[in-house]
Amino acid sequence: MANAIAELIWLESLLVELGVQLAQPPILWCDNLGATYLSANPVFHARAKHIEIDFHFVRERVVKKQLQVRLIPSKDQVADGFTKALPVRKLEEFKNNLNLKRKRSLD
Repeated sequence: MANAIAELIWLESLLVELGVQLAQPPILWCDNLGATYLSANPVFHARAKHIEIDFHFVRERVVKKQLQVRLIPSKDQVADGFTKALPVRKLEEFKNNLNLKRKRSLD
């Protein structure tokens, strides 16, 4: 999550330089239930044996309302189309979500 947030921060600063203000904080969709709970509720910190420094960075942005972390089921994770081999049905679904269509030949 911390790597994704670093990218979000970069995009936010680019948008600010271009004069674009965000109406609401960005949303990071995560398919890890535990990570989602940890980012939102500090009580869960006491139950975790090992929390990396990156996680505190994420938590701080959530507390300051600079970021929202929300849960998305793994089956609905659109980013998988960019990072994983997909079965044909999921690949077609992914292409439709991106509005990608095959060009028809003029024959």
